Amino acid sequence: MKNALNRRNFIKLTATASGALVVGVQFQSCLTEKSPVITHQFSPLIKIDTDGWVTLMAKNPEIGQGVKTALPMILAEELGADWNKVKIEQADFDKMYDEQWAGGSYAIILNWDLMRKAGAQVRYALQTAASKQMNLPFEELTTKDNKVIHQESGNSLPFEVLLEQASGVAFPEEVEFKPLETYSLVGKRTPQTDLDEMVTGSSTFGIDLKLPHMLYATVRKNPVHEGGVFSFDDTDTKAMQGVIAVHELDNKDYGGRLLASNSPNFVNGVAIVANSTWAAFKGAEKLKVEWDNSGCRLEDSDELFQRFHDQLSDTTIERKDGDVANAMRSAARVHEAIYELPFWAHVPMEPMNCTVDFRDDVCEVWAPTQNPEALQNGLIKLFGLEPEQIKIHIPRIGGAFGRRYYVDYAMDAAILSKKMGKPVQLTWTREEDVKHDWYRPGSIQKMSAALDKDGMVTAWRHVLANASRMTSLGREGRVAGTEIDEYEFPAGFVPNLQLEYGHVLSDIPLGQWRAVSASANAFSIGCFLDELAFKNGMDPIDYFLKFLGPARMVPVVGEYEFDNGRFIHVIEKVRQYSNWDSPLPKGQGRGFAARKGAGSFIAEVITVEVVEDSIKILEVHAVVDCGIVVNPSGAEAQVEGGILEGLSAAMYGAVTFKDGATEQSNFHDYPWIRMRDVPEIRVDFIQNDLPPRGLGEPPLPPAIPALANAIFAATGKRIRKLPLSRSFEI
Repeated sequence: MKNALNRRNFIKLTATASGALVVGVQFQSCLTEKSPVITHQFSPLIKIDTDGWVTLMAKNPEIGQGVKTALPMILAEELGADWNKVKIEQADFDKMYDEQWAGGSYAIILNWDLMRKAGAQVRYALQTAASKQMNLPFEELTTKDNKVIHQESGNSLPFEVLLEQASGVAFPEEVEFKPLETYSLVGKRTPQTDLDEMVTGSSTFGIDLKLPHMLYATVRKNPVHEGGVFSFDDTDTKAMQGVIAVHELDNKDYGGRLLASNSPNFVNGVAIVANSTWAAFKGAEKLKVEWDNSGCRLEDSDELFQRFHDQLSDTTIERKDGDVANAMRSAARVHEAIYELPFWAHVPMEPMNCTVDFRDDVCEVWAPTQNPEALQNGLIKLFGLEPEQIKIHIPRIGGAFGRRYYVDYAMDAAILSKKMGKPVQLTWTREEDVKHDWYRPGSIQKMSAALDKDGMVTAWRHVLANASRMTSLGREGRVAGTEIDEYEFPAGFVPNLQLEYGHVLSDIPLGQWRAVSASANAFSIGCFLDELAFKNGMDPIDYFLKFLGPARMVPVVGEYEFDNGRFIHVIEKVRQYSNWDSPLPKGQGRGFAARKGAGSFIAEVITVEVVEDSIKILEVHAVVDCGIVVNPSGAEAQVEGGILEGLSAAMYGAVTFKDGATEQSNFHDYPWIRMRDVPEIRVDFIQNDLPPRGLGEPPLPPAIPALANAIFAATGKRIRKLPLSRSFEI
């Protein structure tokens, strides 16, 4: 009994239909006289104990975007919790949490009202209990610092003395939120929940997990996309000290493209199982494999991009407003430009890894994943399990950027654990990670504009050709939907507008990437508008503002409208904060770009210095309107991170293919921006009380054209093809 109590086990009871009560008894020690701590679980997200601690569940995967802090902050705000008496726990995957994934900058958007409601419901229960104990009207009470407070007298009761009575209160379906002007935590700079652990290096990521009797594994995948295994010789591998087993991973054995849609299939290959990750890596180096590439396209980058170019003349119209052809014929001038965007990889610092303990038809998983539901679905399809046989833990994740939205690496680990009958931690090498990524699609984009005698746009044509993510992922729907859609800017701003798409089939695996299509299309659109400004002898920001017209709601598609006033505001502010109109020394230049993404409006100005084809980025100014800023500290980090990733991709990023295989393998040939090259970045937020919008992706796209436009301002050289490292010394 003593051992069980020292492990601080909880006795958990089933929640009532109202969602109001789950009770746990936590003993401090069976040798002390201190009363046991009673924990009341008011909802899946909120627990309060009789020691006065509030425990909040962080339900979404933490991939560095700060949701493990921001979402509990919203809960705590509406509950009236004292942040200094709050504990935060990462939730395991459970469908009761709803929308338990990370991607698309949706975490705050989807959970803002959900978190507020959960906090307000528990607050209602506490205030109801306090109203009875204090014999005061409910309406005269509020909560703050883990207390229910009578606003007029200041008298209060701590949460812990109200728990038993509050646990019996049924939650109302409709609750009243606290007035935004009373918020004291939301909007306040708050350190990340695990900051101390991250700074000291004590954070536990998926790759750090240790289990009793655990084996370690890695994989060798066919370098050719869609290729298979013909045969392999593992003699030298098995002779390596520490190597335990070698297994083929054959997609055909598990239903081919078994995961489809949001979770692509794993790639054929061979797995090496050992008593350490290092032994598995060294054993993989000794493995001799004859790959089967029959039926594969064996694509080369030059040939693939030529197909993109050719496809520009064979497209489907995705949106057509007015009569573009006639407007082009009658224009005072027509300007055209073609832009080329490369394929980009994710390269998160923590490579793909997953630990699976498959035992007695129960599958327990520790998965650094953005998409735990897809992982559960994959395990159900792969092994015929029921959902209750699967337990998925979500550790802190060392970077993702869209790569971990797919769970192919986790399928590898599950297969191996099943085969070995023991826990298996599988880790991909950096080389396998880069060569078997789900890449941001490359593309060729042709822009055309008809101009009137004053240089303003009367017609706009945007033609994009590439291999579609929709096709690569096996999804149903319009192949253009993931590449260029009817919402693409400047839809709604130009009377004659045509958006077209040319589809090219390819074996290259394509998937989510931070601001996927926006990262490509913003480059073409932002650079093209800068070119139009130059052609008309106008300042780029002046031209952009004239192009936008007056502040108004611009109809785009159906009931969706673009708030042009908010867009204009961030542009005017970035002009002011960046000293846009002040002169620069010779060899320096400023570039501007702006875009809306995930509901947020962002304008950026980048200043560069170019000396003899050597580029140095001096500073970046960004102005952001994302509605309510839940955690300014985390929000600022998101903007800075997005900008740096955009600059890195623009300067260095290029995945190329030869004979069907990815040529890059690690940071030596897929570089990333270094600390010494990071510019000064200033971020300013527009303050308002509008609902918070997404922030993980929107800062990235405008950084790319702003950089290219800055280089033109400094040198007179137009950038229409990325990466910059192909044209400049960086």
